[in-house]
Amino acid sequence: MMEQTNYGEDALHHLFLLVEAQDATCMLNLAGHPLRIREVVFQMVENGCRVSKVEADGYNTFLYDKEVTEIYDYLTTIIKVKFMHV
Repeated sequence: MMEQTNYGEDALHHLFLLVEAQDATCMLNLAGHPLRIREVVFQMVENGCRVSKVEADGYNTFLYDKEVTEIYDYLTTIIKVKFMHV
């Protein structure tokens, strides 16, 4: 049986992820409501991405060839992306 966690409406979590897709590898810096972050990760996995959690040091030292991209979606999850290769 799964344990259910109740989050407040104003809950905020922060997470760093390494995401590997078929055509690109990137590092994500996510901030937002925990349930929305869970939904974003689930969608990446459903689309065939390999997702692994990393520490902030991994994000800060990640070598990339593009500028950092910031994405603000309609549910206020903040996603900063560093692309390794495209």
